[in-house]
Amino acid sequence: MPLQFATGRLRIEWSSSDSGDRVVLNGQLDELAELAAFCERLGTNVIIDLEQVSFVNSIGLREWVRTLRALDQRGAQVTLSRCSEAVVHHMNMVLSARGRAAVESFHLPYHCDRCDRQVSVCLSVAEHLETFRHMQVPEQPCAGCGRAMEMSDLPETYLMFLES
Repeated sequence: MPLQFATGRLRIEWSSSDSGDRVVLNGQLDELAELAAFCERLGTNVIIDLEQVSFVNSIGLREWVRTLRALDQRGAQVTLSRCSEAVVHHMNMVLSARGRAAVESFHLPYHCDRCDRQVSVCLSVAEHLETFRHMQVPEQPCAGCGRAMEMSDLPETYLMFLES
């Protein structure tokens, strides 16, 4: 049974097994988010699900970077899973926002010009690695009309965090 608790506007769900710790962050990484004490509870194999992180400000980013550094100093292997667009934007602006963590999957913004539909699609890095290496994104069909959607951002800037 996962443990759940909150720090400010951020809810944390944590479960531990023989294979490691799984952490799900939900809400805002802001000035109210305190992760340092929680970080001390984690083992050496950690998967952090960031899909539900909706907002990150500079103070929350600082707390996040400190958390990644503390885990790294303890020798933890950290994997970032389902990184939200808000998290990806900060990983592109601040190199230490990713730290030494491996990114397993992340969200990309797509738009259909025909339907005016916008969606956030979560893609696996391993599955699309060759495409991402060329600073391109895989085609995504629109659920409304079936036509290929376009990425709402520039791939060469949105995918920069994968190069570090």
